[in-house]
Amino acid sequence: MHNTSSTDDALVLYGQRFSSRLLLGTARYPSPAALKAAVERARPAMVTASLRRQGSNPAESGQGFWELLSSLNVPVLPNTANCHSVQEAVLTAKMARDVFRTNWIKLEVIGHHDTLQPDVFGLVQAARILIEDGYQVYPHTTEDLVVAY
Repeated sequence: MHNTSSTDDALVLYGQRFSSRLLLGTARYPSPAALKAAVERARPAMVTASLRRQGSNPAESGQGFWELLSSLNVPVLPNTANCHSVQEAVLTAKMARDVFRTNWIKLEVIGHHDTLQPDVFGLVQAARILIEDGYQVYPHTTEDLVVAY
């Protein structure tokens, strides 16, 4: 997936350089202030945000969350959390591109509801579809290096 880093420990993804290697999620903070404080202290390369958990309409899901993400001055990596099929993940990625105005997507296709383990076959299929559509895919997969490559 073109994920390489240089000798100075910078993170390079799809040719873009980040001074941090940390990706920080935005879910389950006790308050917006706690999220903001965590981002300010951690100084991550990017924050991940689930469109499905927030809803695609900022007016309905809390304009404050979207404003907070914008104010953090950290790139947002939208994700397809809680998608259980290829079709669901691809549709969510397309909505996320419209909302976040980015071709980046942290791609998740859940294979098992209880463990949240990925469906690696669905993940590969969805990744192919999205890459052909111009996305820069960051797959949420297992430690299986054959699948991850």
